[in-house]
Amino acid sequence: MSNQGNKHAHDADGNRLRTMALAGVIATLLASAVGMLAVARAVDRTPKVGDILVFRLDARLPIDWEFAAVNSSDQLPVSCKLQPAVMASSGGSLVVEQRSPNRRMYRVHWAGSRTNLDGSDCGTEADLLLARADLQLLANIVGGPGVERKRFAGL
Repeated sequence: MSNQGNKHAHDADGNRLRTMALAGVIATLLASAVGMLAVARAVDRTPKVGDILVFRLDARLPIDWEFAAVNSSDQLPVSCKLQPAVMASSGGSLVVEQRSPNRRMYRVHWAGSRTNLDGSDCGTEADLLLARADLQLLANIVGGPGVERKRFAGL
């Protein structure tokens, strides 16, 4: 009979060890998840002031994409449209100049030939207001912000 009591004590110790190990694994997973969430929230993946979106001549961009913008260069704000394929057909760039306090709108500067083929062209140079989501999509279309680094001869 003492053999059975010893067996129950051994099983109870094993269950206790398994429970402690399982609790340790769960605590580690929870701590990792909380840490990853904190890092994900801290990383600001929105466009930043100073980012440059370059519409390269040889870029193959979607021809049916169109984004609404407000041209704030003139006396009165006028709406216009950005078509990435048209913007890249002769080259151009958007420079992020300002972000609204609520981070939903951005002021960008366009320089290039055209933004659209119809009457809603923004012009060859314009200060535009764009929604954050549209600016992020434009950045994704052109491959992200930045200018391609080139090595010059002799450097």
